[in-house]
Amino acid sequence: MSAHTGAVVVGYDGSADSDLALAWADHEAAHQGRPLHVIISEVDRTQALEVSVDWHAARMAQLESDAKQLLAEARSRETSVDIATAPAAPALIRASKDAALVVLGARGHSLVSGALLGSVSQHVVRHAACPVVVTRQPYDPQSRRVVVGVDGSEESLRALSFAIDHADRTGGTLTAVHGWGMRQARSRFGALVGPAHDVAAATAAAERLLGEALAGLAERYPDVQVTTEAIPVPPAQVLADASQDASLVVVGARGRGAFAELLLGSVSQAVLHHARCPVVVVR
Repeated sequence: MSAHTGAVVVGYDGSADSDLALAWADHEAAHQGRPLHVIISEVDRTQALEVSVDWHAARMAQLESDAKQLLAEARSRETSVDIATAPAAPALIRASKDAALVVLGARGHSLVSGALLGSVSQHVVRHAACPVVVTRQPYDPQSRRVVVGVDGSEESLRALSFAIDHADRTGGTLTAVHGWGMRQARSRFGALVGPAHDVAAATAAAERLLGEALAGLAERYPDVQVTTEAIPVPPAQVLADASQDASLVVVGARGRGAFAELLLGSVSQAVLHHARCPVVVVR
């Protein structure tokens, strides 16, 4: 059996963002009762000049030592560290095939200056076989509100299931959000939307959509306070705005409007770049 099977897997490269990711992953693994597995990937030698074999070996040994030191105070009962023989993105994508969750920082040591999301994070989110969490410092560290984008698609319903389960385990609240532009509303709701009452009709249809998605969840999760928001604003903007007072934003990898062949929808991509708290992409 793979060391990754059923584990919360976290990528670690010694950066501040990866320290944050490791702490988040440990918290989540402890709440879920899952093993925590840390993957230290090969240092990207294209990011430094004249990297010798000795320097590389010393650097990897130091990263392993740092990770084990952090794990000495972990909440998770079962922890392990693995030095991968591949760069970060391929190593994490490979591990995702058996993992329950992959966690990584928004940016690592090899980021381009000023980038909001590192290339490793973008690549892993697009190609992982399990949900991926991209961590960042929350704008409101005291918040316990979990926000989830719901559009009625299968992937958004899986995102809703992840979100309410997370809120239940962590003592948080849940806000299910549906946002739309009016062009999108006319396409989706058809005859329900007319020129004289566009917003009212679309809002009523969106509230029904949210109600249908949440049906039965109150009985399964009686301790979670659930609210809904149907807002006539494009979904990426609604979710980015909501992230300012959220502990977590959860989205499906692709929504109702995504082309079937896309690995990641435009809303998910925008939220990953602009959210002010950790983001989970569920598939």
